[in-house]
Amino acid sequence: MLKLPILFNISLAAVLLSPASALAADDLGDEPAPQTPVEVVFLSQANNINDFGRFADGGSDSNWYIGFNNAWIIKLPPSPPGEYSKAFIGAKIGRAKSQSVSDSPWERVKIPGKIYMAISQTPSFGSEQSFFLADAADIPAEPNPNANIPGTGHSEWFWTEVQTTKVSPDRPNYLIIWSPSRDLRDAAHSPILAGIEASSNNMSEPVAWNNHSIQGVPPRSENGALQVPIMNIRPALAIKLVSGNGRAVRVDDLSTEAAEDDLLIRFSVEGRDVELAWVEISQDELEWRRASFYLRHPPYIVTLPRSLIPARGIYVRAKARDIAAVEGRSGIRFIQGTSGSNGKP
Repeated sequence: MLKLPILFNISLAAVLLSPASALAADDLGDEPAPQTPVEVVFLSQANNINDFGRFADGGSDSNWYIGFNNAWIIKLPPSPPGEYSKAFIGAKIGRAKSQSVSDSPWERVKIPGKIYMAISQTPSFGSEQSFFLADAADIPAEPNPNANIPGTGHSEWFWTEVQTTKVSPDRPNYLIIWSPSRDLRDAAHSPILAGIEASSNNMSEPVAWNNHSIQGVPPRSENGALQVPIMNIRPALAIKLVSGNGRAVRVDDLSTEAAEDDLLIRFSVEGRDVELAWVEISQDELEWRRASFYLRHPPYIVTLPRSLIPARGIYVRAKARDIAAVEGRSGIRFIQGTSGSNGKP
């Protein structure tokens, strides 16, 4: 029995179905199969959001950096009909830059900075339409042939939730990405936005632009916002729409293990389309903060430096999130600090 896939992408032209879902029921000699409700819809300027890879995954970056003075804008169609419970805007980003540590020239850390996105039905973007997207510390780093840099890897998608009313079902939706961080001013210091070659069939009019005249904020007026048309490349910016709420993510088997000067935190995750997992710490079980990088696939093992654990000890838990932003969390464990009986968990 055929079923439609749960993940769809809306390009500039049409809804794309998998080859299997395009088969007619008559070809199988069976009655038409009931359709599984679509749970996640992507709107982007590519047929498959996994195909965005240029610039952010190696080779020449062609100056496709996200910066204090450099923004990228795209125009997407209205959202398809449907009842959506959640909406997100996102971008595929990689090659965050690093710098030497002053007292240890052989060590490198990522250059700090923040990335923001905004959504609007016109190419002007107010503060109420702007949303924090990612911290440079979480963006995969650009490798360095002379140094080991933690967190290197290929580009990844980052998403931030917006009100569903921000995505118009009857007007175009413009997206923009930029940075308010002054240190991110060129490709040598800034993360790189992924792109994909545009189809020659969709090059009659521009639907993507570069603006190199901003100063830490997106254009507040339509005049001059769409500065440089981009005809041959499409930026990796997208909208994700979620319907339905029947998902669940389960996080279990949280355990800790002493390892010299570090702690190993292990846990398991069960769920469909799990996107991210991480570890959080708290001093009072009320306010929690993330203490690890994001894990995007198993095994779910995190190394925490003992320096994060105060003398009085600390509470630890693990969390995970799926592609529809449904989250699950583990039980809580208390990690004994150095003021305990033996200073070990």
